[in-house]
Amino acid sequence: MNRTVLALNTKQRVGQGHFNPREFRRMLAVTWPFRGYLIVGVLLTMVFASLHTVSLAGAFPIFKILLEEEGLRGWIARTVAGDRLGLEFSPPTEQNRVRIVDVRSAGAGATHGLRENDLVLGTDETPIGELLALLANHDKRNLIPIEIERGGERFRVQVFPQEPSRSMRALGAAATWIPADADTASGKLRTLVYILVGMLTVVISANLFRFWGEVLIAQSVLRGLMALRVQLYERTLHLPMSFFAGQSTADIVGRFVQDMQEMQRGLLTLFGRFLREPLRAILILGAALFLDWRLTLALLVVVPVTMGIFWLVGRSVKKANHKLLRGYGQMIDTLTTSLHNLRVVKAYTAEEYERARLTSVDLKMFRQQLKLARLQAMTSPLVETLAILAGCMVTLWLANRVLSHDIEVAKFVMLGVFFAYLFDPVRKLTDVYVRVLRSTAGAERVFQVLDHPIEVDGSGAGSALPPLARAIEYRDVTYTYPGAERPAVSGVSLAIAKGETVALVGPNGSGKTTLVSMLLRFFDPDEGAILHDGVDLRKASLKSLRSQIGLVTQDTIIFAGTPVDNIAYGMAHGDGKLAEEAARRARADEFIRALPGGYHAVLGERGNTLSGGQRQRLAIARAIFRNAPILIFDEATSQVDTESELQIQTALQDFARDRTTVIIAHRLSTIQFADRIVVMDAGRVVDTGAHGDLFQRCPLYRTLCETQFVTEPAGVAEGG
Repeated sequence: MNRTVLALNTKQRVGQGHFNPREFRRMLAVTWPFRGYLIVGVLLTMVFASLHTVSLAGAFPIFKILLEEEGLRGWIARTVAGDRLGLEFSPPTEQNRVRIVDVRSAGAGATHGLRENDLVLGTDETPIGELLALLANHDKRNLIPIEIERGGERFRVQVFPQEPSRSMRALGAAATWIPADADTASGKLRTLVYILVGMLTVVISANLFRFWGEVLIAQSVLRGLMALRVQLYERTLHLPMSFFAGQSTADIVGRFVQDMQEMQRGLLTLFGRFLREPLRAILILGAALFLDWRLTLALLVVVPVTMGIFWLVGRSVKKANHKLLRGYGQMIDTLTTSLHNLRVVKAYTAEEYERARLTSVDLKMFRQQLKLARLQAMTSPLVETLAILAGCMVTLWLANRVLSHDIEVAKFVMLGVFFAYLFDPVRKLTDVYVRVLRSTAGAERVFQVLDHPIEVDGSGAGSALPPLARAIEYRDVTYTYPGAERPAVSGVSLAIAKGETVALVGPNGSGKTTLVSMLLRFFDPDEGAILHDGVDLRKASLKSLRSQIGLVTQDTIIFAGTPVDNIAYGMAHGDGKLAEEAARRARADEFIRALPGGYHAVLGERGNTLSGGQRQRLAIARAIFRNAPILIFDEATSQVDTESELQIQTALQDFARDRTTVIIAHRLSTIQFADRIVVMDAGRVVDTGAHGDLFQRCPLYRTLCETQFVTEPAGVAEGG
């Protein structure tokens, strides 16, 4: 395993099971460029939460109308009168009286000596309902006499109501909308119709606000993640090759797909539920406090316990999700490998083996998914059990107060509704917390890639390299792959003159590909230097260096698109005529024209509709089209048939003339036209020279010729 992967895995282990504020802030910052959508969406969501609470509060007057004789007007009068006197009255009884159940120390009632449990009496001339209405609406400077009974004794008290608060003035204004005959059966029904129409209007408006709020939030999140994906893709393309050495490609793909999906779910949940549900809870809690603050505060004792459950479950969820995300990468890797090599799988009747391999990976993912499911399934029942326990205690308390006439029936029912609805956002917040923790696990994996150093020019911007004028020189170059026990290239010194064709030969693992990879600066030497006309490549611009090199790799790469797209790959506007000329020189023109659509045919995934030889010739045409002064052919004719190879050899000899060419080959026919052959073994240069000289004096080269190279001039016939 290389150093990069070890570093990534270490960071992953550090972050597992813990909330990472830094990565959370970075995840939130993804939406900042699109904050206009987000801000408006959040505001609309807040309006929805407010209107939802208003619609919920509309149930209270319905209960007052249906459940109590006092009626809606009477309740408003009693509430406003109590507020102006600093008192809380019980509902009126049949005895034409109300009891004082609470006295505020700074209120007018306390100033005039009124106490808790005093009875306020109505008279034949002024029934208790009219007295409360008078106290609620009084706006003169004179005192109002009221009859008080305390301990069986009666006395009269002169009181002066204080100015009503803003909320009480609003409540009093609402009473003016109630029909004058609201105490009659027909009046109650008409009032009920008004309330229901108002509630329906509020509900429709609230859900419209919710719809547009969620759409705008989604706009912000999805645009932000799209920009992040572009940034991640750009970063990945500019990572050094050492990052990918030993790193699973599927794991990188998983960060684009599964980890980004986790971030999307988390951000949508965060800006949706996480803002909406707490606001709903706060507003509902405020309404409950307005109805009975002492009872509501008593319920809040379950909050610390609930938060503790969130914290414990959240740690386990994040740790399990880290393992699950890595499992997705392993599954993608296993699946794509099997599908890409399906011909081999079928030829070796290894379907059952591949199925078992994928099942093994899937089983590991299943265990993590089941663990997450258990954790998420456990959270809501725990919170719900606490809520039910608290609800049972509250119900007993409320029932006792109702039976002792300390609280009216409508308030009892309304508090039950409030607490039931208060539980809903709290329950949803349990899912929000788990979802956000899962998204931060994905965010950490994405930002690990974004934070990894990219390929950089050794001296900042780097100097632009002019075309090669003299020579490329490897000067005592040593390179060891991260995690390897021995160097892939050790103490290599080699000069390649401009226009010279050099063939690199040697057994597998001798360092040939590593040597040419360092010429492209896929890796930089651990020791020594590679010079381009005396300029250290590490001090040169990567773009100017690589633009001078044409590359044909051992594993033929064909991209999605047409033959012209593949031949002119990397050019903003590929010239079709030049692409056709390059194809002719690579002996690819004939088979391309035979394709349905010719040069504009759409090739299958990875060029699977082409034979191995056709793919190889198309890749060679790409190098010819680039017309670079330096050519690198890594096993360039390994999959070309006999006839095509002879044609390509002629084309290569012609194209390589006056160009600096480095060839890695296992075919004698490929290297015979080289000006010089370099023999490598165990990362070192063993010998250099012409074919005949090396065959005579170099035992390793002679062995290679006798055992690996094909001695017939035409080479081996292999799929066309």
